[in-house]
Amino acid sequence: MFTAYVRKPGLKFSQALSEHPEKNDIDLAVALHQHQHYVRALKEVGGSVEYLPPQDHLPDATFVEDTAVILEDKILLCPMKEPSRQEEVQSTATALKKYHDCVTLDSPATLDGGDVMSTPAVIFVGLSKRSNLAAVKALSKLTSKKVVPVTVTKGLHLKSATTFLGNNLLILDPLRIDASNLKHFDWIEVTENESYAANCLTLGNFVLMPTGFPKISEKIRAHGLETKELEMSEFEKADGAVTCLSLIFPSC
Repeated sequence: MFTAYVRKPGLKFSQALSEHPEKNDIDLAVALHQHQHYVRALKEVGGSVEYLPPQDHLPDATFVEDTAVILEDKILLCPMKEPSRQEEVQSTATALKKYHDCVTLDSPATLDGGDVMSTPAVIFVGLSKRSNLAAVKALSKLTSKKVVPVTVTKGLHLKSATTFLGNNLLILDPLRIDASNLKHFDWIEVTENESYAANCLTLGNFVLMPTGFPKISEKIRAHGLETKELEMSEFEKADGAVTCLSLIFPSC
């Protein structure tokens, strides 16, 4: 069904870049346990899981989604803005280039994979603290899909505020982004207290989501999808979420 590339949290995970108020309370042992359950969930919904090599000296390296974007026939290696994360991209490239053609974007483009939300016809790119308009313009030359910018007004990435669930359906926090380019979608809207639930990972008919949001889970299931809830507390403290922990390659 799909292959997921993941990387375990490294020894310096507690030093991950984060603006979360509990960032100093990250527990690596708990994070490793939660990551194991994440990997198990990927397998339970039909995935094959491949581990990228450990990067213990890179605090954010478990958030592999940010390093690359899967396009129709190639991998885009993201020109990440944060200097401390650029070595992660090199590691991803080394692991994947023997299986897939890889390209990148030239300066001044900066892009994190967490700012890229792909739908069947359009790729939406967050204009955020990490990703810029130059990346939007450059990406549009690499894909047959239309590429549309979305301004992120609060939070780290576009997919911190919205993710695509399939069948023209988004889960979305309208207080965190300018959603004017997303009005043609149906929305499951989250409140400010539910905002962390806006990041979900749809795999076939299954949606992986953080635990603790029963009303949102019920709304997702009302659209004919099945939810699998995961403990994500330590990744939330590191400004990470469900999609951040994997690169998903659909089966050919």
